[in-house]
Amino acid sequence: MKMTLQNLKYIIEIADSNSFSRAAKNLYVSQSTLSTAVQEVEQSLGIRLFHRSNRGVTLTFDGEDFIRYAREIVEKSEYLENRYQTKNLLLMHFSVSCQHLPFAVRAFNKMLNELELSNFDFAIRECNTASVIHDVASARSEIGILSSTEDHLEALRKNLSSYDLDYTQLAVLPCYIFIRSKHPLAHKKHLSLKDMESFPFVTYDQENSHSHLTEEILFYNILSRNIHVSDRCTKIALIRNTDCFSIGSDLTNSNADAFHKGLGEIIPIPLEEPLGFLHAGYITKKQYPLSQTGISYLEHLRHEIAAL
Repeated sequence: MKMTLQNLKYIIEIADSNSFSRAAKNLYVSQSTLSTAVQEVEQSLGIRLFHRSNRGVTLTFDGEDFIRYAREIVEKSEYLENRYQTKNLLLMHFSVSCQHLPFAVRAFNKMLNELELSNFDFAIRECNTASVIHDVASARSEIGILSSTEDHLEALRKNLSSYDLDYTQLAVLPCYIFIRSKHPLAHKKHLSLKDMESFPFVTYDQENSHSHLTEEILFYNILSRNIHVSDRCTKIALIRNTDCFSIGSDLTNSNADAFHKGLGEIIPIPLEEPLGFLHAGYITKKQYPLSQTGISYLEHLRHEIAAL
């Protein structure tokens, strides 16, 4: 049975590169070496790992399941090597994936400020809903931070269950309209969707299959003027410098960011007619205990959400 660590590393690189040729280039080996490694594992397990096409390769259903365990095995083997070969340079690893949620990033910042480690390798990934789910399911991240509307919470739970993930709710959050302080409607105490009809709405892109699992309370197709962005910095820049608006529970430089709130660049205004609430929570792999770093991060996350 050919289940070597080297073969697992090859397969992970192929999956990450979506290409045998790119993986071979990154690993400085031949494509035939990679093909042989994949064939050995496929034959020994009796499964198919990749779909192949002229556009590259994608993981099969079995491949998706295989790759998350392969990552765990490789990461743990590397951890053991580091632990006993370079004791003085031992790295603490932690990763969290989240939708475009500022409170998740602030919690990460607070956690870093309290660290007393000399060596660590941490990551925080802001991405769309599908990527958050995939990151946790594949063990790329220990924790995923998600928010969902009431109407789609059950669909989210079912989706997570199919990936063998647990969902823990942290809070139910009200929503605001976010505009710049120089916006024509900035003087109003409340705003309605009718008030905003003539202004562009900034919304995050989602993959089509997960568009209903957005972290935003309002879908872009309800409005006639929409701007799609993929990152929070672009969204903030548009709202700061134009009459665009956004709807959500939290946005940097607004209700939950004390420093920028003082500058008054972006302001939150309550909705006249509540569109509903956002359910914020975190996801983890079932029967997979949290690390001490993960526990510490969640403590800070709860504090940041409570401050909203």
